[in-house]
Amino acid sequence: MMGTRKRSVITEETALNQKGRRSRGTSKPHERRLYSWDEIPEWQKDNEHILHGYVKETQSWRELIRSLFYLHNESVNIYTHLIPAVSILLIMLFATHHVINEYPTTSAIDYIMIDLFFLGCATCLSMSSIFHAIKCHSLPIATFGNKLDYLGIVVLISTSMISILYYGFHDNSYLFYPFSALTSMFGFICGYMSLKDKFRSREWRPYRAAMFVIFGLSAVFPIVAGSFVYGVDETWERVQLKWIIWEGVLYIFGAFLYGIRIPERFAPGVFDIWGHSHQLFHVLVVAAALCHLRGLLGAYAGTHAKLSQ
Repeated sequence: MMGTRKRSVITEETALNQKGRRSRGTSKPHERRLYSWDEIPEWQKDNEHILHGYVKETQSWRELIRSLFYLHNESVNIYTHLIPAVSILLIMLFATHHVINEYPTTSAIDYIMIDLFFLGCATCLSMSSIFHAIKCHSLPIATFGNKLDYLGIVVLISTSMISILYYGFHDNSYLFYPFSALTSMFGFICGYMSLKDKFRSREWRPYRAAMFVIFGLSAVFPIVAGSFVYGVDETWERVQLKWIIWEGVLYIFGAFLYGIRIPERFAPGVFDIWGHSHQLFHVLVVAAALCHLRGLLGAYAGTHAKLSQ
């Protein structure tokens, strides 16, 4: 009987060991495991000062979705844009009338122009969030996501400029339509260059960057034109230039931090999960969008205050 019990114990132990081996063999290789800079494939390497916290190339949509629910070095990038994007969409769909103070002269075009900015902002932030969420899947998917990210930037710049131009030149179609057309043209060119693989090559990078810079600086042209037509002080009020300047400062400062990798370049590994330059850039982009919204609502209020007199 002792021999029978011994064989029984050995059999149970063997079964448990086999079960453990099967369990280990079917465990998810990427689930909640983070990798270092040296462990990720070359195509995933972008910032050498971020040393840990990577989700290694998954080649799996299931593992990608799982990664949304644990903390890694892209989590803050994802949610600093996803949460504002969803909030903006909800406001646009259900609460725009709470954002706009109505005047006797308020019309549907006002809601269209302000919702245009909301839509552009939500598009940019959501595309950025999608890119950071899917970039761990594979190189082709990451490349596609990066195209969406750039396209979202184009949409935000275009809708921001057209919406503020409407109120700056609400009484002058000779200024509003040409400058809106110029903005749309630059937006189309930058969007095309962002999506076409030819223009995403290394040799075209300086030209692509130059087009985005020109696109952003093209906002100066209508301000100069407005200053000649209305004078500097009135143009300042019409387009709420104080808030537009703050918007530009925040965008440029964020891009500066991102471009030179501050603060992580001074302490590699310290800001892997929290506080690195790309995350700061995301926060500053949201702050800049809020500045534009403040300026847009101020321009709307100023326009209708005059029309109601």
